[in-house]
Amino acid sequence: MAMHIINDEELGPLILPELRDFISLSAAMERLSPPDVGRYLIGRLLLESSKCEELLDEFGAHRNLHWAPFRMSVAVAKAFSRVCYNLFHIHHSAEGYKLLPVEGDFIQATQDTLHTLLASFSTASAAFMSVARAMDLAKELTPVEEYGFRDVKCCGRLAEDRMRQEAKNPGDTAVYLATSLLNLAEESSWLDIYRKTPPEEYSSCIPDVVSEARLRYLANNFHSLQSLYDTYLRGSDIAERDENLPVMRGQITVVFHLLDTAETLVHYYERHSLRKWDQSHQPSVDTQTLINIILGYFIAFADKYIIAATELCRDVLKSYAVQGEIEVPIPNYRGFHVRPSTLIAKIAIHYGSDVKMLLGSTVYDASLPLELFRANEELNRRKRDAVARYVMEHKLVKNDAGSSYDEPLMKKILRVIFLDLLEKQKVMIYDNDFSFDDLSPYENETLAEFIKRAIALYLAMGKIDIVSGDMVSFQGDMRVLEDIRTLAENGYGEDKFGNNIVLPSSLSYLKR
Repeated sequence: MAMHIINDEELGPLILPELRDFISLSAAMERLSPPDVGRYLIGRLLLESSKCEELLDEFGAHRNLHWAPFRMSVAVAKAFSRVCYNLFHIHHSAEGYKLLPVEGDFIQATQDTLHTLLASFSTASAAFMSVARAMDLAKELTPVEEYGFRDVKCCGRLAEDRMRQEAKNPGDTAVYLATSLLNLAEESSWLDIYRKTPPEEYSSCIPDVVSEARLRYLANNFHSLQSLYDTYLRGSDIAERDENLPVMRGQITVVFHLLDTAETLVHYYERHSLRKWDQSHQPSVDTQTLINIILGYFIAFADKYIIAATELCRDVLKSYAVQGEIEVPIPNYRGFHVRPSTLIAKIAIHYGSDVKMLLGSTVYDASLPLELFRANEELNRRKRDAVARYVMEHKLVKNDAGSSYDEPLMKKILRVIFLDLLEKQKVMIYDNDFSFDDLSPYENETLAEFIKRAIALYLAMGKIDIVSGDMVSFQGDMRVLEDIRTLAENGYGEDKFGNNIVLPSSLSYLKR
């Protein structure tokens, strides 16, 4: 059924009663200076702008040439009121977040940013009111004084006399929360873009690096962590005993609010500064000022509090860590060379736990790749010993009676024994041009000595490797060890020829 077409002039009188509160409050914003604007006025503007936007969209105002500027102004007011309300919330709640010390004065920066955006909101409101007056909608307005807005100053706290809930498996929940936050910190590493970019080039970061979609993803994940804490730990006995847990929750919450608010501003910037096709509304805030606020305040402090939270998370993990030991095979390809050693170290560093690798009687620090490299000396010795035992037990060597020096025969036996090693999958060849043709026995060298020397030489040259089946042990936090076990089960990130392979999603933080 076709919808009735309303004339442009018909709509105003029809919906003006529903618009009047929004227009009245916008008129107040037009004349009030930032220090005179309170959060309850902003909160009411957020409510009224949301209602008006929905109502106007029902009538198709966003697709109508006459009403589009009005509808756009409502959207701008909704964005600015949301951002300013969030900043009011951050400013009033910061003390309760138990924020960790970071570079810069966060409270002062929050207040300065709020005043700058309120001044921009005033400019946007003035532009909107000129549109409303031109459309004959700014009439019979309610004075702002009649709304009775007042900011209630918090002068104390109610007694905390509710019974504490007894958290089930609180240690597991705390460890899971800290681990999830560490993983999310890895995913948030791109937030340091403000450090790498001069302020005059901040505009190049949006939307290529700092985008609405990227911020929404992070904000939602931090919100999920906050919800997890509030569901299972807030108000519990463990949260009262362990002061690190409420502090961790505070960092999660402030980062969520910063990213969530930045998303709104980036949306505004992308919509009104980057999309040149829509000329129905001009940006209400200087573009460079807006970009500086997004990266210099929201992104910068989100990054700083995430970094501060990572050390706290590692302390939490140490407090609740279950110590254990696992045994895993050595890497197939050349032992603990660069890739497996680096990945193991990244796992240990990610959790910040002390993890040791044991090979025989030697202990290695798993967080240091160079320490793990050293294990190859022992592993290569074991490989040479394993081959030596096989060579000495081979029937062609056992039956050797120490006959006179015969180079062709010794080379032939070397090839036979080497092929036997290949067939029994005790040797891997990495060089397609591999050949024993250039190798000759020394004078008075026995057959066994020649064969062992030949294999050891090509092992040292990296042309072959010996499959020894050796195992190593790791000791430490079981959560770290489980990730190391997963890494080992996936070839330490490479196949038997040293080619890179995809790791499971549980180890995705190793890609960054």
